[in-house]
Amino acid sequence: MNELEQAMREVVQQNAYMQHLGIEVESLSADYVCTKMPYKEELTNPYGMFHGGCLYSLCDITAGLGACMGGYFATTVNGSLNFMLPADHLSYVVCQARRLRMGKHLAVYEVRILNDQEQLLDSGEFTFFLTDHRVIPQG
Repeated sequence: MNELEQAMREVVQQNAYMQHLGIEVESLSADYVCTKMPYKEELTNPYGMFHGGCLYSLCDITAGLGACMGGYFATTVNGSLNFMLPADHLSYVVCQARRLRMGKHLAVYEVRILNDQEQLLDSGEFTFFLTDHRVIPQG
């Protein structure tokens, strides 16, 4: 594991919101990120399914981790997520983010959420602005 990957994994471990969601990083690079979020009752809507806001957050965080693997922190410019199937009766969901483009100022990622049977539930796209704040400060 390189220094940049370690730094981004520590961001996940130290962020209260990411910890509340229970996000686990399975794979992390600029090209591809895979995360996992376990089912927890406090993350559900009134019907007992994963709340769409939690799923959107998972996608935003997963793709954002990939964008930061360019060495600079990134902030979301735009995100869209198509909810195609309900996320219910699950142990966990998996989010995969694949880089579509990494430019000087913007990074674009395609995201997919799969259930614990590897069935596609949701898909979308997220765009990030690459800030001038280095993940690993030089000094």
